[in-house]
Amino acid sequence: MRILAVDVGTTSVKAGLVDDNGIGAVDEQPLALATPAPGRAEQDADEWWTATRRAIARLSTDGVDAIAVTGQMQDLIAVGGGRVLRPAILYSDQRAIEEHAELAAEFGAAWSAVALAPPDATNVAAKWEWMRRHEARVVADTEVVLLGGAAVVVWRLTGRATSDPTTATTTGLFDARVGEWWSPIVDRIALPTPEIVDSSAGFIDPSIASELGLPTGLPVFHAPGDAVSTSLGVLGMDARDPYAYLGTSGWVGRFVDAAAPRAGVIVLPAETRWLEVAPVLNAGGAVDWVRDILGCDIASFDRLSNEGFGAGAGVVFLPHLDGVRLPTPDPSASGTLLGITRSTSRADVAAAAHEGVARALGGLLRHVSPDTTSLAVCGGGARSDAWCQTIADVLGITVRRVADEHASLRGAAGRARRALGERALPPAGTLAGFEPRPERHEVHRDIEPVVALAEASLGSVWAGLRNR
Repeated sequence: MRILAVDVGTTSVKAGLVDDNGIGAVDEQPLALATPAPGRAEQDADEWWTATRRAIARLSTDGVDAIAVTGQMQDLIAVGGGRVLRPAILYSDQRAIEEHAELAAEFGAAWSAVALAPPDATNVAAKWEWMRRHEARVVADTEVVLLGGAAVVVWRLTGRATSDPTTATTTGLFDARVGEWWSPIVDRIALPTPEIVDSSAGFIDPSIASELGLPTGLPVFHAPGDAVSTSLGVLGMDARDPYAYLGTSGWVGRFVDAAAPRAGVIVLPAETRWLEVAPVLNAGGAVDWVRDILGCDIASFDRLSNEGFGAGAGVVFLPHLDGVRLPTPDPSASGTLLGITRSTSRADVAAAAHEGVARALGGLLRHVSPDTTSLAVCGGGARSDAWCQTIADVLGITVRRVADEHASLRGAAGRARRALGERALPPAGTLAGFEPRPERHEVHRDIEPVVALAEASLGSVWAGLRNR
């Protein structure tokens, strides 16, 4: 069986062909991210579809049996009159802090219980409430709100406005335990919700099939959102060990048999199991920012990071460019570079960037799987030997780079295969391993209390800077 899998990410759209042997040809089309004001993050949702069409056109799609689509979650895309009405408000957008505080006060613990975690200011309910106050004309024209990149592509392919349960759970609008929109908040904010589908979203529109050179009658599957699809692609359904994803944002996750909500951990439905995810809003995004400031390409930055040792030079980077969720939620948090002196080198700053995200991942790992001795890593950041080695050094555990860097495509295709009665794909294999260097881990371990003290002390500083 041959599946055409699509992943609508933040930095790119990927399309790939997946068969019994795993990932075949893949094409990737870049996307632009707009930050029109501090704390805001938007993308052109029409460009998601344009990039998808370009990627598919570059693949040989003969013999495709189905399409599976996954992508970024927790977005707000207003649709009406057959078109997208404004740029998509992304998962990391923090514009609705005031609206979130009001909704949290109104719905209290009941909201946290339904959402399986206390919603923060990035939830879609708060973003929609912000739009009701500031963009009333757009709201009046909105017929349905789509909730992620996959939903836009599925809508273009089939004409149906759908959401998968995983993405719905991230929004603060959905009761995952019963599989329905939570009417108290949906009715309160009058948000026009999409249809929930378990996986199948119907069939490709004949005119779209002709345009894309695909068979008519091709089934389209709205696969789980990127976190679950990636997890399925890395671990498979039966795994118990954790892994870390290093994309623009990042997370540490693992599959469990029963939902056990707790502070700081997102619990998402994943077919017959649940995925526990501890997220970081900036992973590769923070490293890319430092790399751009230093004027390096990726290879040069990795060489600099190998030469430097931020913690050894007393230099610490806190990668909170868009706020922080763990250990204490703070939407005002910002990126912070500490310990700079005249002797600080560019190499030390580069190393500190890798170390800062690695340290953030360590905090997430303590929430999800504190006793682990091995961590699988995937995503664009996992391609960097320097970064993988730094994660091993900071955490003091073995790091395994998985061979399949397109795990989200693999996971989405696997969901379609299971829905069609085919066998599951095996988990991705290990490509390389990285052991911690004891002398470096000792330095990172010793500096950890200092970093924790700094983060705990900076809250009022961040808030003051944001509200200047």
